[in-house]
Amino acid sequence: MSIETKAIVTELREQLELIYGKRLVQMILFGSQARGEACPGSDIDVMVVLQGPVRPGEEIARAGGITSALSLKYDVVISCTFLSEERYKHEQSPLLLNVRREGVVA
Repeated sequence: MSIETKAIVTELREQLELIYGKRLVQMILFGSQARGEACPGSDIDVMVVLQGPVRPGEEIARAGGITSALSLKYDVVISCTFLSEERYKHEQSPLLLNVRREGVVA
């Protein structure tokens, strides 16, 4: 993970902690940024794991202002995927298998 990506993800975490508090279990950077294969223009993919029920549409709406502001500030697209801790631990979808394998806890 580049120094700039680390700074962006740290700022994202700080902002999400204000919204979610202790519900925020962890954030995992995945995709090209996590693999060290990012090129100029690559987006930042972050899996946001929350305690309790998660309604992805509501979470995207809740955090959208934060991700939009950071995207504009740093001129990079930030994409957050929200899911419950239970689903993260047990689901065996290709996406989650990949995130568990190559993701970097942020």
